[in-house]
Amino acid sequence: MSITVGSDLKVIVKIPLGMSSEVAVNFIHEKKEWIKKQISKVEKQKKIAAGLGILSDCEIRKLKKKARNVIQQRVEHYAGISGINYNRIFIRLQKTRWGSCSRDGNLNFNCLLVLMPLEILDSVVVHELCHRKHMNHSKQFYAEVEKIFPDYRKCSKWLKENGGIYFKRLGNCEEHESE
Repeated sequence: MSITVGSDLKVIVKIPLGMSSEVAVNFIHEKKEWIKKQISKVEKQKKIAAGLGILSDCEIRKLKKKARNVIQQRVEHYAGISGINYNRIFIRLQKTRWGSCSRDGNLNFNCLLVLMPLEILDSVVVHELCHRKHMNHSKQFYAEVEKIFPDYRKCSKWLKENGGIYFKRLGNCEEHESE
C-alpha cells in the first residue's frame, strides 16, 4: 500500500487488488499525521516557489549552460579526490531526479542543482560518482559517499526538505511525496 500527496494536494492511496476497504481505511488513519505533514510541506514549498517565480525557457537555457560548467568542475574535483573515473556528463532538466549514473559510467545531473547551495550540488555529485563503485544504495555505498563527503546526510536531508521548491519553479511539474 502507498499514499502519495501530489503538487495539486490530491491524496492518492494505492492498495493491492483484493484488499479489503477496511484495511485501506485503517492504513489511511495510521498515516493521517504523515498526510497532514506532507500537505503542509507542499503548501509551504508552493508558496516559496511562487515567491521565487516560475522559471522561463530562457532562464532554463541559461541554467543548463551554467550547470555544464559548474557541474563539470565539481565532478572533476571529486573524481580527482576519490580516484573514481566516469565516462560522460549530461545536464538535463529533470522533473523528478537530481542525478543518475548509468552502467556505462555516464553521469546525469539536473540543471536545477546550480540554484542550490554548492555543498548540496557537491553531495549529489559525490553520490553519483560513488555509484561507479557501487550500483546500489547499500551500506558500502553510503560508507563510500561519507568517506568522500562527510556532510552527506545533512545535505541529503536538506535536499529532501527543500528540493520540492526547485521542482515547483518549473510550473506544471508533478513532483510527489510518497509513503
